[in-house]
Amino acid sequence: MRILTLVVAVAALLLAAGPALAERVTLTGEVTYLERIALPEAGTLTVALIDLAQPEKPGLAATAAIATPGKVPLTFTLNLDTNTLDPAHQYALVAQIAGADGAVWFRNEEPYPIDPLAPAQPILIVVNFQGGADAPLADAPVAPPVPPAILGATWNAASIGGTPVVRGSVSSLSIGSDMRAGGHGGCNSWFAPAQVGEQTLALSAVAATRMACLNDALSAQETAFFDVLARTRFWRIDGSNLMLLDVAGAELAVLEKSRY
Repeated sequence: MRILTLVVAVAALLLAAGPALAERVTLTGEVTYLERIALPEAGTLTVALIDLAQPEKPGLAATAAIATPGKVPLTFTLNLDTNTLDPAHQYALVAQIAGADGAVWFRNEEPYPIDPLAPAQPILIVVNFQGGADAPLADAPVAPPVPPAILGATWNAASIGGTPVVRGSVSSLSIGSDMRAGGHGGCNSWFAPAQVGEQTLALSAVAATRMACLNDALSAQETAFFDVLARTRFWRIDGSNLMLLDVAGAELAVLEKSRY
C-alpha cells in the first residue's frame, strides 16, 4: 500500500483567556478504509477535532490535498494549541476523504474519541464509503470470508520477521472483548490497550515487566516481538494461524492459535 502523508498546522479557531504562549499538542495517526476502491483524483483529506459537548459547532479542522492517487493508509499530523481546549470536555476526531468536486467519498460513521491533552497512540481511524460518484473499483469486489474471531483466544508466535521462535519459548498475544491485550514477550509479561476492526489492529503503549532474559537469543526474540506489536496495523487469519501485518500489508509475524 502507498502511504500518503498529510501534515497540517491547526490554527487556534477559539480564543480563550490564558497565557500568551500556549503549549502545543501534536496528534498523529492514520486514516484507512476496507473497501477495494482507489482514492479519488485530486482528492482531499480533512481531519477535524470536535467537542462532543457541542457536536453541532465546527471543530478545529484542517484540509490537505492528496498529492498522488493511490491506496490508503494516509497519515496525518495535527498541531493544536492547548488554550483552545476545555479540560472538562470530551473530544473526538472526524476524518473524511472528498473528491475534486467536494463530494464526500469516505467518512468515519462514529467520531473517534480521544483525549487531545493525553492522546493514546497509535491513532487509527477507519472511514466508511459514502457512495461518492464514479468511484473506481481498484479490483473486482470480493466478499471476504468470515474469519475466526481474533478475540478471546491465545496466539503463540511461530515466527517473527520470518525467523522461527526459540524452541520451547513463548511469545504470545491475546485480546479480550474489553479491548485489553496482553501476553508473554518471551521473557516478560506485557499488556496494552487495543483497537480492533474487521481487519485492523493497533496496540497502544505496550508496557512490560522488566525481568532479565535467560540468554541473548530470548532477549533478541522479545525485542523483535515487541517491535512487531508496535508496528502492527492489520491482521489476517488463515486456518489456525494469525498473521500480523504492517501499515503496507507486509507480514510481520505468524502466530498459532493455542489449544489451551
